[in-house]
Amino acid sequence: MITAIDLAKLRNAEFLQFGATIAGLTEANNPDVLNVGAQCTAFKSKLTEMSGLFKLEKASPITEELVLLDERRDRAIIGLTSVLNGYCNHFGSEIAQPANLLTTNLNLYGVGVARMNTQAETSTINGIVNDWETKPELSSAITILGLNEWVLELKTANQLFEKRYLQRTQEYGAANPDTLKSKREETMVAYYGLRRFIEANGIVNPSDASEKLIKELNALIDQYNLLIASRPVATAPVPTPAN
Repeated sequence: MITAIDLAKLRNAEFLQFGATIAGLTEANNPDVLNVGAQCTAFKSKLTEMSGLFKLEKASPITEELVLLDERRDRAIIGLTSVLNGYCNHFGSEIAQPANLLTTNLNLYGVGVARMNTQAETSTINGIVNDWETKPELSSAITILGLNEWVLELKTANQLFEKRYLQRTQEYGAANPDTLKSKREETMVAYYGLRRFIEANGIVNPSDASEKLIKELNALIDQYNLLIASRPVATAPVPTPAN
């Protein structure tokens, strides 16, 4: 069997490199003999289409700005989480209690916010900031802990990212009717189709060539799974009882 991988967690450049290597390994093992020639060709075609759109998107001057803004809001949410983690273990209940209150709310949004895809991270941070600004008990906890500047930084970075992302989407949409997101989804479907046929052929027509290809693909996938696992996680602290 071919090892599973969460393709959605690969960045576009990583996904394209991953796909190109998958296609290269498949071609090197004679896909026609393995009865996956049509699926390999279809996958390569989608990769080529996606690559063209990716290059067009990268050409936008807004893209580099978005990378910096994304890093800025990642640092803000990770920093806030780390500060709360420390305060949750504070020796004074007057500090630990509001920290645990904020942490409980933060946990409602899950962990690893900084690792979410761009749209999910934007909406999640909007939800967190909205809670902390509109719910009196949370707003009070922010003030008690002196985290107002942290919250403002998180809100500002996220709003700037959202605004510039929309502007790039409008700019990109005007230039091309296709979108990178939809093309990537099509490419993923083509990958899963190729994977299914490779696995099926390995069962129906087992051979040294089929086994060799699957081992090579798994070795590659293991490398990318390690890449995904190695990324920093903004882990929401688990609330601890106040002293």
